[in-house]
Amino acid sequence: MSQKNHDLRQTKDEIFNAFRSIEQLFKIMDTSSVEIYGELTRSYADVGITLCQSFRQKLDAILNAETGDTENDHR
Repeated sequence: MSQKNHDLRQTKDEIFNAFRSIEQLFKIMDTSSVEIYGELTRSYADVGITLCQSFRQKLDAILNAETGDTENDHR
């Protein structure tokens, strides 16, 4: 693995780690009680989770294009 590929992979990991708390927030919202917090919280969670998944896929595609790597990161 070249140094550039290693640096890009490390950068991707750092971005995913920084983003993880936002993703966890949406997962917590998704498990919140509908009776207490209402359906709106769950709807926001669904949108947030979908956006997180899209973000990961786009970031993977961008960095994989840079490195020529075909391995996908599905965390």
